[in-house]
Amino acid sequence: MKIAFITNLRAPYRTLQLNEFSKIKNITLNVYYTDKQSENRVWDVNKAVGFKEIDLDGINLFKKLGYLNKGLVKIVTTHDLLILGGYEKPTYIVLSILCRILKKPYILLFDGISTHKLEENKNNLKTIIKKLVIKKADFILGNGNVSKRYFSEIFSYPNEKILNQYLTVDTKKIESMYKDKEKYKIEYREKLGIKKDEKVLIYSGRLINIKNVESVIEAVSKLKKRDLVFLITGGGILEEHLKQRAKELKIKLIITGFLPDQDELFKHYFVGDALILPSFDEAWGLVVNEALVAGLPVLVSRHCGCANDLVIPKQNGYIFNPFDVNEISKCIENVISKDDNAAYSKKSKEIALNWTFENSRKNLEHILSNYEKMAAEI
Repeated sequence: MKIAFITNLRAPYRTLQLNEFSKIKNITLNVYYTDKQSENRVWDVNKAVGFKEIDLDGINLFKKLGYLNKGLVKIVTTHDLLILGGYEKPTYIVLSILCRILKKPYILLFDGISTHKLEENKNNLKTIIKKLVIKKADFILGNGNVSKRYFSEIFSYPNEKILNQYLTVDTKKIESMYKDKEKYKIEYREKLGIKKDEKVLIYSGRLINIKNVESVIEAVSKLKKRDLVFLITGGGILEEHLKQRAKELKIKLIITGFLPDQDELFKHYFVGDALILPSFDEAWGLVVNEALVAGLPVLVSRHCGCANDLVIPKQNGYIFNPFDVNEISKCIENVISKDDNAAYSKKSKEIALNWTFENSRKNLEHILSNYEKMAAEI
């Protein structure tokens, strides 16, 4: 079976997932990228193993609409099955229409959605256009419970055709580092100027408004004990503003800037006592997957797609309202005040066990077996 996977950009986690997909027997996998890589967010990406990568030419139909790419008819006619990495951009919409015209099956691969969008207006134009793509998909590889609810509740898509994608990160790499976590903790605390008795709260990601990082600074300022360092592994347009806000509130803030080397990023997790993801809107939150494997308690906004799958309140962390600074502060206090988070750490690592690229591959294999059965019956 010749499979075309169409997605937007190269990313470390996606390449590892595709490397795993390419292990499936009797398939040829070609991966097409629709977008140009952002200059301020260029990751060091693993080498593609077992699949071919093709960058598509195209035009960006305004920023919000995304790319319409060239060569789409050829992609459909030269493959037996398409996997679409979305349903809302022009290229995905056109490919779904071409698949229907040329009688080619397609699967939707979906990374997640912010939980507040489960209340989305079902009758607006955007939803109607999405429905045209979604209803004709043979299967959906969604991510977590939020995907299953989203497609079944908003689009009335059959539950039995929605499988968990198990999108994750390089868990094997983080796990291999875990045995040396104390070494990394000492090394990076010294490098960052963090004292031995200081607690460390980590945020990993971009510094833009939707990520709601300023609320964390304000929440930390409300803590009774102020022996806490807020460590940000990332960068963005709000960096200087956040530094100024932290200075005003007398919060010890350290910002590393964007870390393109995944190994370097992972080592920083061992400095921390907990990770926080405070976003107003977050399709999933792969940094939470990373933190779980590193054995960290996690504090996650209820608007993050991963919240209901990766956080068990009072067992490995807390879920909070991102608009309530007092609630955020209380959740930080509950985790940071503990002298020993061993039980939380153990639970985090336990949850992470299911979120592997192997499980992602197995669910795709399950879908492909249905096509084999259909072919055998013809």
